[in-house]
Amino acid sequence: MKKERIEEFTGFLFEDDFVIKDLVDYDYNYLRFEECIFYKKVDFSNFIFREKVEILNCRFLDQVLFSSSEFNADLIIKKNYFNQNTIDNKIFKHTSINSQNFELIGNINFPRLDGIVFSKESKFILRDCQYNSDYSYIGKVNYTIAQIQAERIHDTKNIGYYTYYERKYSNNNINRNDFRSYSEYLLSKILNYIAREFMGYGEHLSKLFFYIISIISVFAILYMIIGVTNSSGDIVRFEFENIKNYSAFDVLKLYIEFWYFSLVTFSTVGFGDMAINGVIGKILVCIEVFIGITVQSTWAALIMRRMFR
Repeated sequence: MKKERIEEFTGFLFEDDFVIKDLVDYDYNYLRFEECIFYKKVDFSNFIFREKVEILNCRFLDQVLFSSSEFNADLIIKKNYFNQNTIDNKIFKHTSINSQNFELIGNINFPRLDGIVFSKESKFILRDCQYNSDYSYIGKVNYTIAQIQAERIHDTKNIGYYTYYERKYSNNNINRNDFRSYSEYLLSKILNYIAREFMGYGEHLSKLFFYIISIISVFAILYMIIGVTNSSGDIVRFEFENIKNYSAFDVLKLYIEFWYFSLVTFSTVGFGDMAINGVIGKILVCIEVFIGITVQSTWAALIMRRMFR
């Protein structure tokens, strides 16, 4: 291997320990490991990588180490499988990332990043590295590190993504024993689910906007069924018994009227040109107003946070 001065390892099967500093002692333009299988220990530690390194679609069936190394060029680790028994190892301890880009994308069972040292210029990309509930604390650690580095270099594009997953894995550890009653535990789980899935913990503007439109639209349908009173004192609602008399345009026009009422209610503007009917209708209005106040506060806070960034 030394004699051939190999730079691209594609489809190699390494049945013995792989030690980078013993095998790659020559100048290289780049190193690529693609679709390789490492059956035993892989040691990339105590080595200075001067040029680009790519590790793609490989399987690491034993321990992997990058500790006490220096990466002075781009490092890309993408779509690799790591042995689950090594997931709790700190494989980048005392490793210096001095490169422009470090990408970890789509890796399975990727171990902890504790101890890694980034330069002030390094852009760290962490994507699609998922962890189950047993290892959610590792996901929290790794995405926290990614968030810190993103804030350090003002990578506003990815800060929200990392914050979302850091909080997701933090809240995966909500335990029944931490609450006095089951109702408190259940409420905490429900609120966490809503915050994560519906609002991305307030970090995803597009996602939050989508659910605002969805909430307004659903309540508009409910108001169509219950009916409202217009400024002339007439009760307006969708009459199911006369459904045959409605054209598609009539239904759309009626729905737009109720969507307008739902929007005014959600925003708490309340022009007063339409009023809800009955107790059930008033309960729905109260629910939508409460949701509207909560979501609007989240929306305003998110916009202000983006502006200050």
